[in-house]
Amino acid sequence: MEQPLTPNSNPQKPTKFTDPNALKKKLPTPQELISHYESQGLDTQEASLKVIGDLQTALFRVISSGRGRKDKLLAETSRKVDNTNNSLAILNMKLDSKPGYGESFAIGFASGLTFQGVQSVLPHVFKGFGDIWNSVRNVEKENP
Repeated sequence: MEQPLTPNSNPQKPTKFTDPNALKKKLPTPQELISHYESQGLDTQEASLKVIGDLQTALFRVISSGRGRKDKLLAETSRKVDNTNNSLAILNMKLDSKPGYGESFAIGFASGLTFQGVQSVLPHVFKGFGDIWNSVRNVEKENP
């Protein structure tokens, strides 16, 4: 009997296709991040603040991760954190530039009270000016 052919004793390993671009994860856009948090039940402003917080923590982790050059890294980190903090402060001012519902109500309530106060005091002020005017006019008629 003939022996069947024996397979190679060293089977070849399947080669994996390694594309360096495929290994890198595609970063989500800010809009995708906001829509992700909105799908979890947050409203637009809360989702925006959550995205800003996540980006700030990720940025801080990247900046603060050192690889042996601590002195230079600390100087760069301090500068980068200051720049990032300034940018976030500007963004925060833009978010807080408009009053919310409670603040709008308080402003309207205060202006209404002020208007009512002026409306109740103004007739008395006009009457006082009228009395002064009349007394000056009466004195001028008596002393021509």
